[in-house]
Order: sequence, then structure tokens, then C-alpha cells
Amino acid sequence: MRREVSVREHAGTGSGGPGRGPASHSAVVSTSAAGKSAGLGARALRGAGPIAMAGLTANLANIGVTLLVARLLTTRGYGAYAQLIAIFFVLSMPGSALLVGVVRRITAWERGGQAARVAGWAFRTRRRALALVAAWAVFAIAIRGPLADQLGLVSPAGLSETLVAGAFWGVLCVDRGLLQARHAYRSLAGNLLVEGLFRGALTIVLVGIGFGVGGAATAVLVSVILAELHALYTLRRKTAPGDAAEPVVEPEPEVTGAAKSRERRSLAADVGTALAALALLALLQNLDVVVLGREEPGNAGFYAAISVACKALVLAAFVLAGFLLPEAAARRHLGQHALRQLGVTLSILAAPAAVLLALAFAAPHTVLSIAFGERLTAAAPAFGLLALAMTCLAATVLLSHYLLAVGRTVVVPLLVVGALGTGILLVRAGGDPTATARADLLSQSLVMVVAGALVLHTAFRRTASVS
Repeated sequence: MRREVSVREHAGTGSGGPGRGPASHSAVVSTSAAGKSAGLGARALRGAGPIAMAGLTANLANIGVTLLVARLLTTRGYGAYAQLIAIFFVLSMPGSALLVGVVRRITAWERGGQAARVAGWAFRTRRRALALVAAWAVFAIAIRGPLADQLGLVSPAGLSETLVAGAFWGVLCVDRGLLQARHAYRSLAGNLLVEGLFRGALTIVLVGIGFGVGGAATAVLVSVILAELHALYTLRRKTAPGDAAEPVVEPEPEVTGAAKSRERRSLAADVGTALAALALLALLQNLDVVVLGREEPGNAGFYAAISVACKALVLAAFVLAGFLLPEAAARRHLGQHALRQLGVTLSILAAPAAVLLALAFAAPHTVLSIAFGERLTAAAPAFGLLALAMTCLAATVLLSHYLLAVGRTVVVPLLVVGALGTGILLVRAGGDPTATARADLLSQSLVMVVAGALVLHTAFRRTASVS
């Protein structure tokens, strides 16, 4: 067992000794509760801290690489690079949804005394996923030419690599889900660094020596494969089922065919709900850029400059969700809430958010001119408003993952209503950057408040039903 100590163990040390009076006993219990609370907070910080640092490092490297690639490629080439990254993002979404299902399933098994099933299930799932990726790779190579023409790309260079990388992401998400379910947060942080830093370094090298867009796409594929190899190595070397949480009961009980059928339906429901939620979060993240570009194409480049800076915060929230998701899922099975873990992740997110907000409101023109050049500073007045909107969305990302972890599907209709409302407000903004950012802030803040209320209601209802 690692550093974690169960809540029951903490609770067992808080009782008074023989001969203590009621007041003395109450004081001891109060002290024990305070110590337990502080211990849980420190443990949550130790878990989320490495992930936050790894995510910050990877995101900063990604931003730096993006700015450098923009200077190394031609304007047309950079546009193609942006298209390929967008394709990868869309194709990786099912894998990210699968990760949610994996964490919930493994957590349920380990809490229900069925931890012995994990290794076999993971091996079979990984093998099937690799077979699907191999078939998809053949298909991707066959269609890359016609698909490149449909997308308006100068050449098919990098397209098949991007398609395969998006599919292989699902394999990586299976093993990242195992790392998360086993609370191996330092290993998960290392995995994020392997992917992010190798991707950045390979992109610079391959683009720099002349491989262009194809080299950048190859860097994405290679980095995902390396991250999967690292995850496999880590799982086989360091982790054991339940090593960071409450002990589980062994051996595995006999499981009937009907039970397995229910589990498959449950996994499909979890993945479907997560896929819908993640797609809606992505829509909320990018809808302002799409609508403004349609309403006033001349402002799209100016607005894109502030958008790149602000939306890095949302990516940081997705990284931190790697800690919150398994913590909330595990505590659900113990009849507890994970509000303390949620508070820790929100506190960590608040640090870069505060820096971004300070820069965006205090010196927007200066920041944009340094990062993108004087020609892309026209949307500077909207910088602070959009930074605040993306801060709200980043919080919504964490709140949504909390609700997904505890099986609250109500998050999907909330995000549907939020996306529809955001679209209406953005259209009414008429393509003006400041009006667009203001409309986005209004809708994102409302969605965040409602999501927060749902989390609190879920947490207190859960603990009340247990007690």
C-alpha cells in the first residue's frame, strides 16, 4: 500500500480514551475530524499536483510549438496543419469518452471485490482495440487521396498519420483509464509529459528539416504510440489493483452471463454519455470562433489570436480531470462525495486563470503584440472578457467530469441547453469581437453556476442517503 490511509482508519483514531468526559471526548473528536480533513486535502493536492505540473508543462510546450510552426510553415501549410489537428481532436473524442467508461468500470470492480477481472478484461480490450486500429490504418491509407481533395488540402501528406493517431488514441485511453482508476497519478503525469514533450520536440525537428505538414502529423502519431508504450510499461511495473484506495476483496466471484451483459450495457451507456458531454464541451469551447467567422470573416484572425491564449485554460481543466474523475468515482462507491478533491482541482486551476485574467485585463495589446505581432491585436478589448468566459468553461469541464464520474446523466441536457443558448447569443453579437466575448461570458457563467448547483445537490443527496 502506498501513502493513502483509509477514512475508516482515520475515524478509528478519533475516539476518546477511558475515563474521558463528554467535553473531552468532543474535543478529541473535533481535533480528529480537523486532522482528517487536513490530511484529505493534502492527499488530494499530492495527487493533483503532479498532473497539474505535467499538464502545464505540456500545454506551454504545445503553445510554443504552435507559434514556432506558424513561422516555419507557409500560410497554406499552417492552415493544413490546423485542419489536421482539428481532425485528430474530433477522432480522439470517442477514446476520451471510453476513458470515462474504463475508470467507472474498473473502480466498480475493485470496490465490489472483482479486482481479479481487471487484467484479463484490459488485455482483451486492448487486443481488440489494436485490431480495429490496424484495420482503420489500412482504410486511412486507401482514402487519404480522395479525402484530402474533399478537405481542400494541397496534398494528402500527414492525413493518414492523423487518422491513425486519432484511432490509436483510444488504445492509449484504455491504459490511461487503468492508471487513473488505480490512482497512479505520478505515473499518469509522466505519461502526459512523454506524449506532450515528444510531440513538441518531434514536430520541431521534422518540420524544421523540411518534412512540413506530414512531419507534424507523424510527430502526433509517434508521440501517442510512445505514450501507450510508457503506459504499458508503468502498468506492468508499478501498479497493483486498489493500491491507492480502500482494500478490495479477493478472489473474484463467479459472474453470470446475465451480469456480464448488464455490464456491457452499462459500459456502453457510460461511454455514450461521456461522448455526448465531451462533444458538447468541445462545442462550447469553439462555437464562438465558428459563429464569429461566419458572421464577420474579417474579424476571424483577430479573434483567433485571443482565442488561442484563452482556451489553453480549458485544456488544463481536461488534464486536471484525470485526477478528479477517479477520485469522484471511487468515493461514490464508498458512499462519500469528492467535494474536497473538486475544490483542490479548482484551486489549482485558479492559479493560471488568475495570471491569464491579470494579463488579459491589464495589458491585452502588449501581450497579443508580443505573441502574435502587431497585426493581430485588433481584438485586444475583448481579451479580458473571453479569458473570463474560458475560466468559467474550464470550471464547467471539471464539474461535468464530476457528474460523469458519479453517473449523473443530467449533465448532457444541461450542456445541450447551454450550447443552444450560447449559439443564439453569439449570433446576436453580429461578429463583433467584444460583443461575441461578452455573449460567451454570459452563457458560460450561467452553465457553470447550474453545473455547480447540480454537483452540490448530488454530493449532499449522496451523503444524506448513506447516513
